[in-house]
Amino acid sequence: MTYDLLIKDEAYEDLQNAFDYYEEQQAGLGEDFLENVKARIDYIKKYPLHFNKVERDYRQSLIDRFPFLIVYELLDKEVIVYSVFNCSKNTEKKFKGHKG
Repeated sequence: MTYDLLIKDEAYEDLQNAFDYYEEQQAGLGEDFLENVKARIDYIKKYPLHFNKVERDYRQSLIDRFPFLIVYELLDKEVIVYSVFNCSKNTEKKFKGHKG
């Protein structure tokens, strides 16, 4: 079963910032980053329960080859991606105001 997907604006902003950074480092590296994110999100859509809850109902998954986590929640039949978090940043900000 594949779940519906909702990517929050904050996560899109995270993706854009990371893409821009990697493209500045090396042409094409931003595209590699996005491909890795897409592959991980596709996996999460198919198997959202594979990753344990880390706080309340939030789950996270590392992205291959890049130091980023996808922070998401499963609500009914929908995967909601809240952030694509850079692991080198303050981990206390990982949930970016999504705590209730």
